[in-house]
Amino acid sequence: MLIMNISKANALFDDGIFSEMFKAGFITTKVFVYREIYLWVQAQIKTRGITKNQAVLEAEIKFRKDERTIWRALNSFRDSE
Repeated sequence: MLIMNISKANALFDDGIFSEMFKAGFITTKVFVYREIYLWVQAQIKTRGITKNQAVLEAEIKFRKDERTIWRALNSFRDSE
């Protein structure tokens, strides 16, 4: 499994590189969805002070994904190198 640094992923997203890679067929929409899930869960933990497990349970409902998919999204990124 590929694990990407979230800061680098955000930079690629902000620069439009992810969008261009998607248009060229190099990546799927999964990258965008996983990033959105990761950022949302981290924001819930930080702003609301809830546990990661609680944030995962809430993310299941918000994103209409099963728990394993949420964990897979979280494990696809890391905060630092």
